[in-house]
Amino acid sequence: MFSGHLDTVPVGEDWTRRQGEEDDGRVYGRGAVDMRGACAAMIEAAAALVEEELPVTVAFTTDEEEQMASVEPLLKEAAVRRAKGIIVGEPTGLCPAYREKGVFRFRLTTRGKAAHSSQPWLGEDAVLKMHYCLDRLLDLAEISSQRSTGMTLCFATIEGGTKNNVVADRCTAEIDVRFPLPQTPPDIHDIIVNRLRGESYRMDVDYTLEAFESDPTSPLNAELSKFLGTEPIVVPYATEAPRFASVNPRVCICGPGDPDLAHAADEFVEVRELDEMYDLLVHMGRQAQG
Repeated sequence: MFSGHLDTVPVGEDWTRRQGEEDDGRVYGRGAVDMRGACAAMIEAAAALVEEELPVTVAFTTDEEEQMASVEPLLKEAAVRRAKGIIVGEPTGLCPAYREKGVFRFRLTTRGKAAHSSQPWLGEDAVLKMHYCLDRLLDLAEISSQRSTGMTLCFATIEGGTKNNVVADRCTAEIDVRFPLPQTPPDIHDIIVNRLRGESYRMDVDYTLEAFESDPTSPLNAELSKFLGTEPIVVPYATEAPRFASVNPRVCICGPGDPDLAHAADEFVEVRELDEMYDLLVHMGRQAQG
C-alpha cells in the first residue's frame, strides 16, 4: 500500500517562485515536498503495477496536517490490514525512516479582569499571567536546549487583550510538543502540569499522537535500504505511520524531498527524486508478489 496526504499548510509569504513552477530539474510549490510530489509518484507507480496485473492499494488522506482524522476509516479496510507493506511517502530524502516523534498539542488560557490601563491595579492582567506560565516552559522552548532526536516544544500562537488601553481579561497560547519514545502523551501532560504548578491557567489538550518505531532490520526496511543504497534514519516529525501500525506493523516512512523544505517558502522537490520514488515503488510492488 502506498500512503500519502493531499492537504497542505497555507502557502504563506516570501515566495520568489510561482506555484507549480518548474526550473532546473525542480518543481516548486506548496506541497511539492510535503507531500504531493510523492503522491504523484504513487499514482504513476500504481498505474504501472496495475498494467502488470499486480495488486496495489493507494490511500490518500485529507487531514494529515491537523488532526489525522481522515485516516481512521482506512484502518477498518482489509487492504490496509493485510498489506505486505505500507510505505508512507513523507519526505525523507529517500532514506527509509523507522522512527518518528509523537505529538502533544495543547492550549493554555489565562483569565483576568478588565480595567483601564492607567490603573492596572484595579484589574488582573491575563497577559501577565500567561507570561508567568510560558516562563515556566521557556527552557523547553529555547532552541539551544532542543535536539532533533529529543523532546521539543514550540510556542505556536498567542492571543490576548482587546485594546492597548485596557487591562487584558483573557489570553490564549497554543503550544506544540514533539517527543520520542519511550515518552507517551500522558508523560508529556505530566511534565507540563508539574512545570505550571502554582500558576493560574486552564489547559485544553487539542491533539495527541503516539511516537512510532519499527524494526530497522525488518524485511520492509531492509529491502528499501538495499534498493536505495541508504541506511534507515530517524525523523523529527510525525506522520500517519503509528495509526497504520495499530492494525498492521509492516509500515515504513520513505519519500522524496528534503524534509527541511516542508512548510517553507520556495518549497521544491527534485524531479530526479520523483523518478527514483517511482522506481522504488514499482520495485516494492513487484517484490511483494515474490
